[in-house]
Amino acid sequence: MKKTLILYCPIIVLFSCSLYSQDLIGKYWSVSEIIGKDTINTGEYTLIKKDTTKKNYSVGGWNMVFKEDKFSSFYTAECGNDCFPRSIGTFKMIDNDHINLFVEEFEQSGQCEYKKMQLNLDLGNYYISKQSDSIIKLIKSDGNSLQDKLNEKYSFVIDEYVKEVGYGSSGLLTFKTKLIGNNERVSDFIKTKMNLKNYKILYSKKQPYSFCIINLIKNEDLEDDYFFIINDAENSYQYQVGYYKLKKEIDIL
Repeated sequence: MKKTLILYCPIIVLFSCSLYSQDLIGKYWSVSEIIGKDTINTGEYTLIKKDTTKKNYSVGGWNMVFKEDKFSSFYTAECGNDCFPRSIGTFKMIDNDHINLFVEEFEQSGQCEYKKMQLNLDLGNYYISKQSDSIIKLIKSDGNSLQDKLNEKYSFVIDEYVKEVGYGSSGLLTFKTKLIGNNERVSDFIKTKMNLKNYKILYSKKQPYSFCIINLIKNEDLEDDYFFIINDAENSYQYQVGYYKLKKEIDIL
């Protein structure tokens, strides 16, 4: 029986609501990526609010703090033998559902190559997807509200991939290519391994901790046929690419 991916997600519908600047400012957030560290894969960031009232509260890990119209994104750890990236920039609330991020400077020091760069990089506008009172996704927006909602749902589908596979995707990456660029690597895999001509990349998302790019793909030749193409974003000499299909049916319409 053909497996169907139905676009329905009651969880997102339940929690999605407007965010006001006071919900962001003055709080410590865990962030899925130090803002500005990767200037190419900037499509989505996840923020998880830290509970600073707990006795065992720690600012360790990847953090983000908003103050007035400024933000800082930084990594801290108890051990000093590590790489410590940080960035500073500005943000602007476009409306209750959108925020603009501008990265002024990126720096890293410690057990890694020292860098200090004036980026002056406008990352653009992000749709604020409030998953719960403590979890927010910032999803790159082109200003189309309908596309914002679709991207929100596509992001949820990729979250389901992470639930099934975990953060380690290396066992799936069996195809090698020297092509640079996510779309080019996806095309090379599909052309070589699947012989599929009509497909569409619905959404691409960088996976935290494993640094893979996960692409949600729709087979345009079949109804309700979706799959994932994963590739390694870190290997600059020979990129590894893989394929995965969810084992369970997902309802997100």
